Amino acid sequence: MKKTNKLRVLVIGSSGFIGKNIFNYLNKNKIRVVGTFFKNKRKNANLIKFNILKDKVKKLENFKNISHVIIASGGQKKLDDVEKNYNYEKEVGYNKIKKILDWCNSQNIKIIYISSDAVFDGKKGNYSEKSKTNPINKYGKIKNLTETYIKKKINNYLIIRVSKVLSLKQNDNNIFNEIIVNLRNCKYKFAYDEIFTPIFISDLCKGVYNLIKKDLNGIFHLKSLSKTSRYILAKKICKSLNLKNKIYKTSIRNLKLKALRGINLSLNTKKYDNIFNISKKELDFYIKRKK
Repeated sequence: MKKTNKLRVLVIGSSGFIGKNIFNYLNKNKIRVVGTFFKNKRKNANLIKFNILKDKVKKLENFKNISHVIIASGGQKKLDDVEKNYNYEKEVGYNKIKKILDWCNSQNIKIIYISSDAVFDGKKGNYSEKSKTNPINKYGKIKNLTETYIKKKINNYLIIRVSKVLSLKQNDNNIFNEIIVNLRNCKYKFAYDEIFTPIFISDLCKGVYNLIKKDLNGIFHLKSLSKTSRYILAKKICKSLNLKNKIYKTSIRNLKLKALRGINLSLNTKKYDNIFNISKKELDFYIKRKK
């Protein structure tokens, strides 16, 4: 068990949705945390501006005595945008990230890389940490390239794979709010055949904290909810929020998306759940807790 007062964590991308929340959670739990931002300046003395494309990694040496680096950035998170701008996204999400990884390795700094279920092809689902990766879209390929580099070249690392990240905060850009916006805009068709295991941002932050504190290495899968789809989520959201909208199902194939989607990308999280005695909750639990 790591003593948290001896840790100093650097979050790359601490002004983005995931990075910002991890930064705040670690800070609230008495871990010294510093971070980088690119566009969105936050009022915090422990942040420096860092352009992953233009700035040299040496700039990160302004932060002293770093024990962990969390990589919560690296290009677009929207699969279709990555398909359109693959060369740029590969440069940001892989080539430049490699330089940060190499710097961490040379300084004996532990890497925590936030990865994705998109490293799998979605043909069978219930993927464990030992399952073979086989990405079918360019976003997944970039994530898989980075994972492979970490496993081959980096001595001390954590790879945390998650699916779609949810938040109940109105201004957060995520699938939960996307569904509510669609419902309010009278869009009632949702894909039933794209299966995933979403995680609430609060559970992801807690997972990162737990893994840091216990000083674990390797690959871990995290989730909050059992396998679901946009269609099932939309129905549950309507029920939990007492919305009267009628929901219709459609196939992911009818949506004419640029990037291929895995049909069943559900993650098996027994490895993490058994260590930390985690039991899965239903969507109602998170909505009621917010209220």
